[in-house]
Amino acid sequence: MGNIFQTSGFQIDASEASKLLHVFPLILYVGEKPALLFRLDEDLKVGALVSFRLVAGFRILNWKGYVTSVQGNSWTAEQKQGPFLQFRVEHSEQNENSLWEASDELSFSGEAELVAALEKARIIYAFQERAALLRAKDSYESRHATESFRAFQSGFSAG
Repeated sequence: MGNIFQTSGFQIDASEASKLLHVFPLILYVGEKPALLFRLDEDLKVGALVSFRLVAGFRILNWKGYVTSVQGNSWTAEQKQGPFLQFRVEHSEQNENSLWEASDELSFSGEAELVAALEKARIIYAFQERAALLRAKDSYESRHATESFRAFQSGFSAG
């Protein structure tokens, strides 16, 4: 059985952090140490899906969990489908003087090699990379809407 305990702090507004935790970054440099990320697939409530991603070099392992409890600024999720015999995360947030702080406690069990890889991992939030994905998505959607409008307009003058 493995465990990870980590506290992370960021200069970010809580509402912005919440928005960004609903996407995975498109491009991410993780370095030599494996990285664990999560994405809230829907609004935070009991039963909501959470996607987890372990990145180690060029290897990526994805699995799903579901929220089992929500209490104030804290939630718990367990594996729904994935590679572990057991996987559980307890996540809590605090916001104080424009500092957003997250505390995470993970417990997991499974194949020895998989447990060893996850024990070496650090939980990363990658807010800048997540924001970059949202900016790129907004830019694409804006360009697509503009092109659609131009095509629509040209249809009026074509004959």
